[in-house]
Amino acid sequence: MPVVTVDWWKGNDRQKRADLVHELTSTLVRIAGCPREAVTVLVRDVEQDHWGRAGLLADEPGEAPTDSAEPPERTRSVLTESR
Repeated sequence: MPVVTVDWWKGNDRQKRADLVHELTSTLVRIAGCPREAVTVLVRDVEQDHWGRAGLLADEPGEAPTDSAEPPERTRSVLTESR
């Protein structure tokens, strides 16, 4: 039973979350060969003042990411972990 957790900045609408869940589910079904019903996707909205990078909170000026910057990558990817 694959479980995918996505942490992203708060502000994405319901349609973007639905699109993300659909695409991740479809990819796992294709790659892992599991049924759609076995896939669980958790989407967590994180406030920028609860997200830190390079020693700064994301809502602080300076080297921290801005609204348009992509969040940092995780060290392991669920989709490539089995390779």
